[in-house]
Amino acid sequence: MNKASTFQKVVVSILCVALIVLIVFYGYRPVSYDLSVGSVSNRDIYAQRSFIDSYQTVYEAVLAKNSVSPIFIRSDEISEQSISNVELFYTIVKDARNQRLDSFGMPSDDWDQTVQNMKTQLAQEFPTVPDDSTYDALLSMSSSAFNLLWDKSVSIAEIIMMDNVNTDSLNTAIDFRVSQFEENYSEFVAYSQAMRDVLSSVMTPNSVFDSDATDEASENAYITVMNSPITVDKGTKIISSGDVVTEHMYQCLVDLELVRSDTSDILILARIAAYIVILAVVLSVYYKRRSSRTITDMRIFYALVITYIIPIVASVYLSEFSALMIVSLFFTTIASTYLGTRDGIVLSLVEAIMMWPLYTFDSEYIFVTVVGIVITATIAGRVNRSYNSASLIIMPSLSCILAVIIYNAIFSEPLSGYIESVVWTGVSALLSIILAIGIMPIVELFSRVVSPVKLLELSQPGNPLLKRLFMEAPGTYSHSMMVSSLADAAADAVGADALFCRVASYFHDIGKLENPVFFTENQSEGYNPHDGLTVYDSVNIITAHTVDGVKLAHKYHLPDSFIEVIEEHHGTTYPGYFYHKACMEAESKGLPAPDVEEFKYKGRIPSSKESAIIMIADTCEAAIRSNKLTDATEIENLIRKLIKSKIDQDQLNNSGLSFDDIEKIVNAIKRVYAGSLHERIQYPS
Repeated sequence: MNKASTFQKVVVSILCVALIVLIVFYGYRPVSYDLSVGSVSNRDIYAQRSFIDSYQTVYEAVLAKNSVSPIFIRSDEISEQSISNVELFYTIVKDARNQRLDSFGMPSDDWDQTVQNMKTQLAQEFPTVPDDSTYDALLSMSSSAFNLLWDKSVSIAEIIMMDNVNTDSLNTAIDFRVSQFEENYSEFVAYSQAMRDVLSSVMTPNSVFDSDATDEASENAYITVMNSPITVDKGTKIISSGDVVTEHMYQCLVDLELVRSDTSDILILARIAAYIVILAVVLSVYYKRRSSRTITDMRIFYALVITYIIPIVASVYLSEFSALMIVSLFFTTIASTYLGTRDGIVLSLVEAIMMWPLYTFDSEYIFVTVVGIVITATIAGRVNRSYNSASLIIMPSLSCILAVIIYNAIFSEPLSGYIESVVWTGVSALLSIILAIGIMPIVELFSRVVSPVKLLELSQPGNPLLKRLFMEAPGTYSHSMMVSSLADAAADAVGADALFCRVASYFHDIGKLENPVFFTENQSEGYNPHDGLTVYDSVNIITAHTVDGVKLAHKYHLPDSFIEVIEEHHGTTYPGYFYHKACMEAESKGLPAPDVEEFKYKGRIPSSKESAIIMIADTCEAAIRSNKLTDATEIENLIRKLIKSKIDQDQLNNSGLSFDDIEKIVNAIKRVYAGSLHERIQYPS
């Protein structure tokens, strides 16, 4: 492709991207409402897409933050102090008990003063102290009972202080531990109340408020809600007619971009532009890494651009009815037919994603569309012999409907949703493909490319050129039919377009209609018009049939791809018979061998697999017919020799055929001849 065409394609592509940006922006940009907080709405307003309710999300987050309970942690210092308090209390009481008797073992005269001093000291050490009954019990019990009570009180304090206890749980824990003491030491039950009073008086809760942990928990609760925002589903009523717009309602309108200014419009346009441009860059990278013969034709390029934009424009209006308008299959059908399955899928997927904003980024739309695109491209882009418009229409439609049913089943949608989705999907997919098939003749007229439908039309026996070939050059007609069978089998073997090879072969030798009798297959026995011509005149007539064929193809408006085959099926080779004859004549006259360039066909070497396959099939059919070979081994050897000759003459350099393809072509042609040359039963006369 020349630089002018490249520049033209770049400019058109940029303009196309800009146009798509404007179309998507126009379709995506929601209707604006002139409402504010406190105003009254005169209509029902629904969510045109699913969105995050920022107002309610923040409200729930703040509520969660303030609902966090205060966090209390265990204080080691307070725990140790409580245990020390129990030790200190019993130590002070023990000191008083030791002063109960004097040095002679008699009751102390100042005992009352001693008890009073003990009470005073305990009151100074502890904010609360037991009542007199507890003191009387502690002072009057035996030493063994006192020591046991002391030891068990300290043990209970240590156990309780290992936990995080507050005021309520502390008293509960003391009661529980004292109850265990009563069960284990039933003979000291009379002293258990004293133990309970001492522990309750001198121990304090070790649970303290942790402001840092509480603040962190509150913040985590806030963040958790904000990270799981409240989503409002598409179709939810935001405001009813007659409602006074609250701050919450107004914020919902803002989130939906239903209340906006010129600045917000610019932001929406910028986002859409960035979205489309990224997809366009991805597409350009893909095409930078691929090669395609058809896409270089500017006419098909313009046709593809137009058909690419049509579904996007249609979606602007059709998306209002349903999010399941699968109109992208219109372009998929056309692109896959002319460019193949791979290009059809890639181009259509990018187009579908470009249209996604128009369908409010509905996940069901993208799922069903992807299924439809893959099935449609696979059927429309196949290169085998068969082509059935009914399967192209029905199979993608049924696949899309099945995808809808599966999607709705997964998400447990109600039955009404099933029915509506199935109807919109089936109808839109069906009509998209039917319209694409219907518009193909217009595309072909504009772009001069060939579709399977066109190929089938050209292959009909009633075609004017084929009728002329049959009537005026029956030998060439028979030769072309055999070439078509060989080319069809070879193309099928290597994955080329078999239908194209078959039909193009019908027309590859139409240039012989200008001088049919000068070609051996059309000559009667005993008559050869070349006998009265010089070798150079004969060569000019023979080699002119490619040039004449191109002229005739233009006259009958054959596709450009056919014209390429006509021009390339002999490449730049030369008629070996006439060149050899010229060499013999020159040698007999003592002249140097003639220049081989003067004998070559005025064409180009094959530029595609299909064109190269037809060249090989044409050469093999002519040689095998001329040599009247019937042995399979001899036929295979001749086929290999002829192909090697083409390779040696650099005729297959631009064809894209590999050595593996060559081997498959040899076997395919051999199988065709094996089927046509088998022995038949001898019938009686």
